[in-house]
Amino acid sequence: MNLADSLDPSSVGKSTQHLALGFFDGLHLGHQRVILGGKIPHPPAATAVLTFRDHPLSILHPERHPALITGLPHKIRVLERWGIGLTIALPFDQSRSQQEPPAFLAELAAAFPVLKTVSVGPNWRFGKNRSGDVELLARWCADRKIILDNPDPVLHAGCRISSSRIREAIQKGNLEEASSMLGRPFTLLGRVITGDGRGKEIGFPTANLKTEDECLPPDGVFAGRALLPEKKTYMAAINLGTRPTFNGQDRRIEAHLIGYSGDLTGDEIDLEFHRFIRPEKKFHDAQSLSAQIKSDLTTISGERKRPLS
Repeated sequence: MNLADSLDPSSVGKSTQHLALGFFDGLHLGHQRVILGGKIPHPPAATAVLTFRDHPLSILHPERHPALITGLPHKIRVLERWGIGLTIALPFDQSRSQQEPPAFLAELAAAFPVLKTVSVGPNWRFGKNRSGDVELLARWCADRKIILDNPDPVLHAGCRISSSRIREAIQKGNLEEASSMLGRPFTLLGRVITGDGRGKEIGFPTANLKTEDECLPPDGVFAGRALLPEKKTYMAAINLGTRPTFNGQDRRIEAHLIGYSGDLTGDEIDLEFHRFIRPEKKFHDAQSLSAQIKSDLTTISGERKRPLS
């Protein structure tokens, strides 16, 4: 997949036939419908996704900035797996926030000369003060004989799937509901960093994850799966929390990969969260914690026979 950070006509859009516009946090089933199409699919290799590097609220109203389900590296990874030909992640700053809708549309016209279709979500808005809307985009498309794909919302349990609804489910620990709306298991993507070695000391080494994904479930131990760069997968016991047995202060994400031996430091991995096993708790000593981890691993190993959420 090609990546770009501007709408420079010399570097993007020359062969793009379909353009999907939106922030697309989570890349859930509603976003999938916008990007990949419905009964008449949009060809992924000829599709460009235009998004922002930063959530607009992080600039306009930082106090309302939502916890991202998919940070930019994760978003790029999912789009790559969908086969998307080009992703453009524009920086969002004060200058961009003041751009009038016609100026933005002029940028699109220059950058994408051979568009056949454009797609946006049901309530999409753009430009200064969100003054541009689907109706304005529809007129712009009609003038250029471009088909506008503006699908109805995708529903789950009778209600519209949205990023905010998925965030709420994740933060409440309802991972099954979140996964149903995402169309895949809830996952964190990140790079493995050096930890303090506590897990290795008690016989259960862990991969410590640094991620730009901000929306996390409540602290605890989860059954999951790790996908490594070479596409090998391992069942995993994932711990999210502060490691109270060792008087930890900062919140960490770490996973013990069942049956794996090696060093993942520096690698980018996916951690799928399948099911909640137990809350995090403080144990009397490291031996008591070790005994509990053994029990957790027995429980998680039994998950192999259960379907994923």
